[in-house]
Amino acid sequence: MNAQAGTPTTPSQRLWLLLLTSVLLARLAWVLLHQPLAGFANQFDMVRTTGCLGLQPQVEAPAGAATPAAPVTEYRVGVPRDPSCLPSTEVAIAGLAHGLDWLGDRIGVGDRAVLPLRVVAFTHAFLLLGVLFGIDRSLREFPRARVAHLAVAALVLADPFNTLYLAGFYTEFSALLSAWVALALPLAWLLRGKLPGAPVLLAWGLALAALAMSRFQHLPLPFLVIGWFAWLAYRRGWALRRLVLPLLLLLPAAVLQLSVQGRSQGIAQANTWNSFFGAALPAAGDAERFTQALGLPSACAQLVHTTWYLRRDRDARAECPQAFELSRLRWSLALASEPAALARLIGRGVALSGQWRPAYLGELAGAQFQRMPSGPLGIGASLSDLVARLPFFALALFWALPLLLCVMRLPRSRHGVSGLPTPSALLWLLPTLGTVVVLGWAASLIGDGYSELARHLHLAGNAALVAALTAIGMLIQWLRNPEHGIAPRTRWLFALTLALLLLLGRWVGSQALAFGVLDQPAGEAGAGNVEIAGWALDPRGILRVEALFADGTRQPLALAPRPDLAGIFGLGIGTHAQGFSGAVEVPATSRAFAIVVTPNTGEATVIDRRWLHD
Repeated sequence: MNAQAGTPTTPSQRLWLLLLTSVLLARLAWVLLHQPLAGFANQFDMVRTTGCLGLQPQVEAPAGAATPAAPVTEYRVGVPRDPSCLPSTEVAIAGLAHGLDWLGDRIGVGDRAVLPLRVVAFTHAFLLLGVLFGIDRSLREFPRARVAHLAVAALVLADPFNTLYLAGFYTEFSALLSAWVALALPLAWLLRGKLPGAPVLLAWGLALAALAMSRFQHLPLPFLVIGWFAWLAYRRGWALRRLVLPLLLLLPAAVLQLSVQGRSQGIAQANTWNSFFGAALPAAGDAERFTQALGLPSACAQLVHTTWYLRRDRDARAECPQAFELSRLRWSLALASEPAALARLIGRGVALSGQWRPAYLGELAGAQFQRMPSGPLGIGASLSDLVARLPFFALALFWALPLLLCVMRLPRSRHGVSGLPTPSALLWLLPTLGTVVVLGWAASLIGDGYSELARHLHLAGNAALVAALTAIGMLIQWLRNPEHGIAPRTRWLFALTLALLLLLGRWVGSQALAFGVLDQPAGEAGAGNVEIAGWALDPRGILRVEALFADGTRQPLALAPRPDLAGIFGLGIGTHAQGFSGAVEVPATSRAFAIVVTPNTGEATVIDRRWLHD
């Protein structure tokens, strides 16, 4: 990506630009024009967008119900506003699609009573193409940067794990679109060596504001982005007062987002329940000691492993209201003070993070949980399928890659990055990608626990993929210019960082990393002979699952393969999932028991605890 302003485009670069543009358009067209309609089905979250616009899926289902088996091709218009409405960037884009459909209906094109989902898909797609065209024009003086940008667009942004969001009302695509504008626009300014005019800075501010309004967990990201850019601009002696222009749009959006979230107490309570009781508390070495250290009643420890969706006939809001008033920062710092607990929290997250196209969401209208085919010449193939096949340690390294690349960029040398003639724009790109990944993980685990973790890491996954393509580009550049070599200090720093990460990964991999659900009994009522059934997943494979009683006795449970879970957690890790079942005799003296998963290697994990009663 070494490019000087005014460098002419070579014939080979023109060929690459033509080829990548063709791939981009073919991949987009495969999803947009697919018959039947292709897109991610609604697992309920889309109601937060459609509810704001008076839209309802044209199916025989209760208002506000999920339709996860398949996307619904048409939405009724003019229905009452749903109380689940959550204003966001996606609401604005969906409103634009609704308006375009309304205009079409008024000139006799379409049915006034419905909004076709394909109209929404095309609206998303035209916005994406408009953004890509604008960024491409800003890079027209830098042909290598244009090729790199188009490569990312064709291989990542047009990947089905992204474009299947076009035909729908999820917030993931609007977050990705605004984040890409916020990330890519400054590349041309850094390559050119000067700030643009006011209109372009305001356009950047609009993208930052859209990113702030895309999802609440993305709110800190635009401030970190503009802060990092301000530092780079300061180091170059640019006039920082001009950055007030994007702030004029970002700050009101941030205030609006905070106001919206302040009114969404139901969502906040669900997220707290999932993150604290479903993720943090199980990761702690001793749940009772951990709750006491936080000043919570000891009874709160019995709510461990419960979530908003798996309540065990318990109500954490009524039994432990203090936990919902507790600062996330406080319990996060308390957990971080126990390194093994933090390792368990993150390690279990890595094990659940690989499947970005989950089997619990259908992708083809009119079908039942079917996936869109890859199509001729593999134009619908997805990089997410490669990620889903990664084993635990490779998946962990994939997520750590942006941080490794930051290490390669930090050392200075007269030749640039790692002794290679690369542009200063990489100093903008790599730390920003790393920030997206780190913030994405922090916001997901601390914000909502393990609930749909892979989907909540959507933006972070895109950043990690762009980092991987950047690493490939850096490698190709080094192979083409081996005479520059790699700066010795960078070589040793990279090797040391990689060694530390491998040691850290080995230590994390030895922790209690299993995750699972005890489906039966669903609650805590029962005595005597109790039927147990559920499933468990450990990235190292499962040796046995047992019921552990308060007196220390154990009863083994029968295991059975659960191949269906590979579609939810990925072929690399999900193939280790096992179902377990059996009848256990609960002692009358103590009705407490736990489900313990012992892996082939590493520590055993308690995946659920129950305190039975009459």
